[in-house]
Amino acid sequence: MYLKKTEKYILDYLKSNYKTNDLKEIQKGGMLVQKSPDGIDSDFGTSIPLRLAKIIRKNPMDIANTLSLELYKSKPGFISEIKPINPGYINFTISKKAITDTVKDIVFKPDFLNNYFEKKSTNIQIEFVSANPTGPLHVGHIRGAVYGSALAKILEYYGYNIKTEYYINNAGNQILEFGQSILNEISKENGNKIKNTNTKDSYKGTYIKSLAKSISKDFDIKNNNNDLVSDLTNIGINTMLQNIENDLIELGVKFDSWFKETDLFEYKIIDDVSTKLKELNLINKKDGATWFLSKQFGDDRDNVLIKQDGSHTYFYSDIANHYNKFFHRNFDKVINIWGADHQGHIKRTKYAMEALGVKPENLEIKISQMVTIKKGSETVKISKRSGEYITLQEIVKDVGKDACRYFFLSKAPNTQLTFDINLAKSQNSNNPIYYIQYAHARLSTLIKNAEILGIDINKTASFKIETQKEISLSKMLLEFPDVIIQISKELEPHHITKYTLDLASEFHSFYQSEKIIDQDNLGNTISKLILCKAIQKTLKKSLELMMISAPEKM
Repeated sequence: MYLKKTEKYILDYLKSNYKTNDLKEIQKGGMLVQKSPDGIDSDFGTSIPLRLAKIIRKNPMDIANTLSLELYKSKPGFISEIKPINPGYINFTISKKAITDTVKDIVFKPDFLNNYFEKKSTNIQIEFVSANPTGPLHVGHIRGAVYGSALAKILEYYGYNIKTEYYINNAGNQILEFGQSILNEISKENGNKIKNTNTKDSYKGTYIKSLAKSISKDFDIKNNNNDLVSDLTNIGINTMLQNIENDLIELGVKFDSWFKETDLFEYKIIDDVSTKLKELNLINKKDGATWFLSKQFGDDRDNVLIKQDGSHTYFYSDIANHYNKFFHRNFDKVINIWGADHQGHIKRTKYAMEALGVKPENLEIKISQMVTIKKGSETVKISKRSGEYITLQEIVKDVGKDACRYFFLSKAPNTQLTFDINLAKSQNSNNPIYYIQYAHARLSTLIKNAEILGIDINKTASFKIETQKEISLSKMLLEFPDVIIQISKELEPHHITKYTLDLASEFHSFYQSEKIIDQDNLGNTISKLILCKAIQKTLKKSLELMMISAPEKM
């Protein structure tokens, strides 16, 4: 909260006293203001004097001393101290009054946390999961689903207009192979009496057998005069999509829209793209295929749009899909969350959209890295076509939605993640989500007990923070908006999992070390309860943004 306010205060001063080019050079060094490390007697610090020293060629400590004095002259009320530190830093301390006023606002101002950020006009679409509808979602899809849904929730809280979408890849060879696999299984069940010239199974697993058995009950194979593979493909896809939607709902994930790849062809969107690329002279026919000339944008090679056999590549559909988002549906920004196997597609997709007039910063593509599942000492492989995998449904049923969401959200998406099923199911302090939810339940019980005793917590009550733990907890509450701002900039919601765990841990330590309800000292008790109420509301809001429940008791 006050980190960004401090940064703005410094930036306003610099803008009026330094050249624009010098200011840009200063900002190249990263964040202007950072939280002070543990052990430093201040709240925030800046290295601006060290950065300025390289530009104006002066001693950094001289700059720090001068800048500290100048900043102090116009310091806002929330800052109590500005201090230069060797070899060229400036430290800032937040006033105790600013801290206590904010804690009271959290508790007593209606919807203070709900309406902290102003509404913005930016329309953002987030596409995630988008797995081929040729089988159940496996455990690897949980990460993208949790990441995308939490990011959408947090960006909406930050004030953006958010729409979420599942892109259905319902065109191409893999779709027909799926239908053929269903037909092959039905044929086996009927003693191979059904006319079927292709017996190669591309998709295996018990789900194909179950799907075939279910379809054959209501679908007259023998008397069907149409294209069996096509008909079975459509039925199979619709069934799988319904199952996928149901599984995602169990994980707390719902989409605003489900967009079919085939719509790009049906509504001639791909033709619009073709016309546009031709007008821009970005298409070339060579070796019987049609190519997008991506080398001129910095790619290492041109890319095929239409193959020699006349079929469209996935890349061409991707271009049309994004063209539709920006130019037909008018989103200001698009965020895609792709699996690790799509890493190589990022560069060429961004080149294509830049060629069509989309600013590079308006298309963000984030990668959700692979997941390793530990089940005891066994590492389970994930493979859709072999059928040897753990499904999303199984994991959610086994460990619960809340544990799934927390653990799969707990690491930066571009890092490998190991999901320990035994840890996720444990009911003790070693399990971080249990520890966090227990903190919320403990706080709820504490506040309820105070109400039973007739202890009145109201906005007219005196509130003071005296012990080191009270000060530390209060300052942690002030960090919550800064965490949201950081997530909104980096598009990585794992920061909120760490913040929530740290806040819960600090509260548990406070609860164990200090007597909170003391009827012989009501003034002190009320102050502690106000602090506890602020912690409870902040934990609840954090859990809500992760789409995790906040139990009142455990």
